[in-house]
Amino acid sequence: MSDPAVQAQNFPFVSIVIPMFNEGKNARRSVETVCSELHSSGRSFEIICVDDGSTDNTRAELELIAQQTPEVRIIGYGINRGRGMALRQGFTASRGSFVISIDADLSYHPRQISELLKRLEAPDAPDIVIASPYMPGGKTEGVDPFRLLISRMGNLLLRQAMGRKYYTLTGIFRGYRHEVFDYIKLYSDGKEIHLEIIAKAEAAGLQAVEVPAVLTSRRHGKSKLKLPLTVFSHLMFSFYERPLLLFGVLGLVLTLTSLILASYLFYLYLNAALNPTRPIVWLSVLLLLAGIQMASFAFISTQITLLKKELFRTQKEILLLQRDSKKDNRGQ
Repeated sequence: MSDPAVQAQNFPFVSIVIPMFNEGKNARRSVETVCSELHSSGRSFEIICVDDGSTDNTRAELELIAQQTPEVRIIGYGINRGRGMALRQGFTASRGSFVISIDADLSYHPRQISELLKRLEAPDAPDIVIASPYMPGGKTEGVDPFRLLISRMGNLLLRQAMGRKYYTLTGIFRGYRHEVFDYIKLYSDGKEIHLEIIAKAEAAGLQAVEVPAVLTSRRHGKSKLKLPLTVFSHLMFSFYERPLLLFGVLGLVLTLTSLILASYLFYLYLNAALNPTRPIVWLSVLLLLAGIQMASFAFISTQITLLKKELFRTQKEILLLQRDSKKDNRGQ
């Protein structure tokens, strides 16, 4: 349970961050449902609603809710910047020992918040808990089959890029120990922020685990998913996180194509039919050089990625040392 001294200092046990863009039809239902679940748990909490430049009545609805619900805080700005920006603003404003991010459309029901908190409070507690509908024990209900297929395929690709067996890397419903945001600096404005968090957390030596969850379809309003842009950003993240996927594969394809052409040219040579001025000769040479160049890029970019991870880990260790030093100074 939460520490009464902490509550007295107006620091809640958990902060719930809900990004909203044109969610006027969902705002009240979302906030009231989250409040009901957390009130029944006996935990102190705050709900941070981030208005991401809505053009409907979302902001007005949130202001009415905040007048009636003291746990609700509103953050907002006039131009839509994307889910990543909204989450970053919410994380920065959060004051709880734990932070939960959740969708405004309640595609993940707030009753599952207690499962995330239970895992975060366990003796072997990780730093991040990911709600996963795709892992064994998780499930989906009423989700559009095409979107579900795209999501599953995307998460499969991203799993390969991460090099670890995560089933769900693109979902918003997660729980964090508040210190996580001291160790990593986030920059993404779009939905790729979910990938950025896990990549940087792993680079810093933090632990993330998944727990089964139930994902349902949206009941009110329209989805904000821009499929082509989301797919593109996730592919770029995959190449950024594991450049071998791009440069290594390209280098291998180019080199193999060059060798196939060279074998054909050698066959022509053996049959005295080779014309050294043919463009195919030069094409074979260029493909071989390009393949070697791509392989070099793969090696260099992989080393840069490893160096980046070492920097994140070092940054975390420095922050821990600074925190311990401040505690020692206060003790004296």
